[in-house]
Amino acid sequence: MLRKLRDILNYYDSEPIEILLGITWLIFFPLIWLFQFGFHDILVIVSIMLGASLLKTSCGATLSVRKTLAYGSSIFSVIVVLLLFLNDGIGVPSNWLWFLPIIMSIMNLTTVTSKYYRKHNKDNGRV
Repeated sequence: MLRKLRDILNYYDSEPIEILLGITWLIFFPLIWLFQFGFHDILVIVSIMLGASLLKTSCGATLSVRKTLAYGSSIFSVIVVLLLFLNDGIGVPSNWLWFLPIIMSIMNLTTVTSKYYRKHNKDNGRV
């Protein structure tokens, strides 16, 4: 079962998760943060830019760009949860759901990175 799960995480299509993360960072996060903690311009602008970029690249960009944005989404997800801890927002049980973007971002990063290196090794003649 663990081997099957590892294969699914390495070989499945990552675009649906990229689209879901893009919508989360573009629409949901800025609204939720605004209503709960007020307007923080840098955080909201970075979230909107990341979400728009994820949506655009999932529709057709190179794997290296998608890999870079997967790293960005993972880092931003961790930053959001750290800011929730610092602002005592993690005490609200509904904010525990912000761990889901971390999980989804790591899954997306794993998949896109493995696709990138498989393609890179195939193009260089290595298997």
